[in-house]
Amino acid sequence: MYRHQFCELVTGQLRCKWEAPSVRQELSDHIQDHQAALMAEGMDRDQAEEAAVAAMGDPEALGKALDALHSPWPWRIYHAARTAAFVLLVLAFFLGFDALLGSGGSGAVFWGDAGYTLPEQDPQSLLEHYSFIDSDTVRTTGTVTGGGDIGPYRLSPAGEALFLTQENGETQLAFLVSTFHPQPWLESLKLYDLACSASDDLGNQYGSDQFYFMNTGGRLRDLCWILLYDPDPAARRFTFTLDTDRGSVTFTIAPEGGENA
Repeated sequence: MYRHQFCELVTGQLRCKWEAPSVRQELSDHIQDHQAALMAEGMDRDQAEEAAVAAMGDPEALGKALDALHSPWPWRIYHAARTAAFVLLVLAFFLGFDALLGSGGSGAVFWGDAGYTLPEQDPQSLLEHYSFIDSDTVRTTGTVTGGGDIGPYRLSPAGEALFLTQENGETQLAFLVSTFHPQPWLESLKLYDLACSASDDLGNQYGSDQFYFMNTGGRLRDLCWILLYDPDPAARRFTFTLDTDRGSVTFTIAPEGGENA
């Protein structure tokens, strides 16, 4: 058996793989020293190498004995730390990418067509920004409750609702919904793709053609600005529902002084 074959058999028994190079080198040096001594006594190179290797004993037995001296835990900890560092690096990349998309947005969406870009993901800033479009005035504010899960997406209200009155006397109801998921490989949930409807405590029904949606474009966390056209100003409670094949989510919007229950 040649020196390199013997060293490979020995180090193949080691569970702590990062010790293998140093053990291999130490064994090889020892065999070479013994081989040189035998050659000095007149033995030829090949015979001296075989004799030096044979003097080391059984390679598997020697490898198992060395393995008992070298704990595999440092190697395992090293690999676990390297894997964790890689996962954190990937997560940091996606979080940074999400922040990039969330700050400028991929553009708002109006039923699948390009619309306006929301300026930022701060709920109060968004509400204030859209309160003054087209000379709108805030008639009253309202509380938004409800939410839930649609598949991996968690939907929840973000901030208060605004009941707006335009110069022509038309009314609007605006509120924000936050969608979040912890899986960076998924796209954000587009609410305009879902079946939506609303009703109020006076029995009025509102169809999907009365809604307008805008998204900030965040990947992990996205804000969707929802506008309902022509809500009945006399109603004191509105129920907004999103229906999907993975379940439904309901939000209750109550004007100031209205009923949440």
